[in-house]
Amino acid sequence: MTEQLEPFDEDSCPWDLAEDARLIRAVTEEAGRIALSYFARDVHTWDKSPNNPVSEADLAVDEFLRTTLMQNRTGYGWLSEETEDHPERLRCGRLWVVDPIDGTRAFLRSGDDWGISVALVQDKQPIIAAFYAPVKDAFYFAEKGRGATKNGLNISVSEQANINLSRMMGDPDAFKSKKLWPVPWPDSMHTEQANSIALRICQIADGQFDCCVTLRPKNDWDVAAADLILSEAGGHLTTGTGKSLVFNRKKPLHDHIVASGPLLRQAIMERVEPALAEWCHVAA
Repeated sequence: MTEQLEPFDEDSCPWDLAEDARLIRAVTEEAGRIALSYFARDVHTWDKSPNNPVSEADLAVDEFLRTTLMQNRTGYGWLSEETEDHPERLRCGRLWVVDPIDGTRAFLRSGDDWGISVALVQDKQPIIAAFYAPVKDAFYFAEKGRGATKNGLNISVSEQANINLSRMMGDPDAFKSKKLWPVPWPDSMHTEQANSIALRICQIADGQFDCCVTLRPKNDWDVAAADLILSEAGGHLTTGTGKSLVFNRKKPLHDHIVASGPLLRQAIMERVEPALAEWCHVAA
């Protein structure tokens, strides 16, 4: 059953979106500085679950974001990878959706493919978003209806329309699997991996890459900010069945992710849809 939520009454809110945008920019930049203070150092780490690491850096950034955002915006909800989920967020018209460090594995190996993801969700859709990759010096930002930027400059998706020449963000070995993909991907397609799914999507938004496909489930905090950034840059982020993402549901999980500019959409779905159908057949 779909959760029902009354539309957010902006007239009764003491903060306007311009104030929220300034707050998101400031706290995301500061969160990046906090993360960098732990970066390339011997930090305490452990597994939340098998092969799912977390570190003291993740928790420090999460604590800063949660304390700062919630103290400044009484009544907004909260959803973060590193904070216990509470059902009262479902009743909140506006919700902070945060991944303190998206790409923890990359962070722990001193890589550059990680970042801080902060989104403000209203009526189940992101309306303001920031993603900051400090080591790459890349700060992505978007407001609904106002475009997307990287380090203050406007960005847009590529105009690539040929799947044979496309640049895919994802595991190169996964796209070579004939078992996984009944309709194969072209051998000429360039593939490159990044640990952070949000970074992969942002690098499509700024035209560095053309597409990203993952058939693994992703949570709200993984993709909420990147969804708006890509959309405002002219791209599309959907499930593998072509459905737009809906946020702040009881189970904040999306079964699969497809991100691209509009011109590659058909060629990508011609490969994703048969793969999902095969998965469903095997599972049955």
